[in-house]
Amino acid sequence: MRSSSLETYCIVTYKVNGELRTSQPIRLKQQTKPTEWTQEVAIDFSQNTNPEFSWNDGQIDENAIYFQVVTDAQNNLLSGTYTYEKLFTYYQLENVVLNVTRETPPPLLSNNSYSFTMMGVSLDNWVNLVIQKDFLIP
Repeated sequence: MRSSSLETYCIVTYKVNGELRTSQPIRLKQQTKPTEWTQEVAIDFSQNTNPEFSWNDGQIDENAIYFQVVTDAQNNLLSGTYTYEKLFTYYQLENVVLNVTRETPPPLLSNNSYSFTMMGVSLDNWVNLVIQKDFLIP
């Protein structure tokens, strides 16, 4: 968490396969629009091991895109996708606009624990909303 009262833009640098990359500019809004954290997500298990996740925007209704991550109990990335909709079904790509999953993810297994994380991102790349929820496949 940024403790400064100064709001500005920043760029994140990172390496992928030894190559230095930079993010798009991110407007820091930690004072005027702090990121909201919640566990509020609906999970529909009617498709067995392909749960459907749906959510609502939080207090700041400026999200332009949603980033969804599903991890296993050891926090290994299984799926990473972006959608414009407040809906994602594991691992169905019909409404996915960007898929950052490197390999086809494994099927989710009954009686196993997983985690769902969603970030609602505004046009200036600020994360307005983070939803984190652990779930168990029935």
